[in-house]
Amino acid sequence: MSTAVITDIDEVLTTTRAVRHRMDFDRPVGRAVVEECLRLAQQAPMGSNLEDWRAVAVDDPALRRKLSELYTEIWYETVERPLADGEAATTTRLSPAVRGDPSAQARQRRVLAAVKHLVDHLAEVPVLVVLCSTKPIPERPVGGGASGYYGSIFPFAWSFQLALRSRGLGSVLATAMAHRATRVRAVLGLPDGWRPVTLIPVAYTKGLAFRPAARADLADVAFWNGPTERAGTASA
Repeated sequence: MSTAVITDIDEVLTTTRAVRHRMDFDRPVGRAVVEECLRLAQQAPMGSNLEDWRAVAVDDPALRRKLSELYTEIWYETVERPLADGEAATTTRLSPAVRGDPSAQARQRRVLAAVKHLVDHLAEVPVLVVLCSTKPIPERPVGGGASGYYGSIFPFAWSFQLALRSRGLGSVLATAMAHRATRVRAVLGLPDGWRPVTLIPVAYTKGLAFRPAARADLADVAFWNGPTERAGTASA
């Protein structure tokens, strides 16, 4: 196993960011380190004690270009065009103009710019990992089989991202690729039962220093024994 460059677990947990601008497109990523991180991710919790995930790592330039073309289509159809047309749901979700204050608006503009940067350069990312589920697609978004469906693949994804960070690599969950799941399967020649859920671009980062992100006060999002007793006041 390779030597981790970041060994403090709290640092890994608090500084694993969605990396786009700081991906090093020129530094190759070896297959061994990707497989090592995937092996670590296999220890993630899983629904029904079944490894219903499949990971397809893509380093072939021609295949990366085809996936990049699909991602560009998705950006235009789900972000760029709806925002330009003032489509209500997308504007509420993504437009900087509807954020509450100037700092939040600036932050959202930076996020959109970073996503567009990745859209424009996805084919240059050294490795693209397509995570698939072999579970049946849940009939309802909540309840039924939905918890097990997403509760397996995303712990695997996050463990993979943490392992990458500890080894000096950056990643991001590009879940929008699921909009083209059928075409992703066709590009990669995947069986029908492998359902792409997310794409994880992987590259070494330009520098290792990442800061914890601004987050809400714990008392605003966590509670004890119901919604009235706010967390955040306990002493060690």
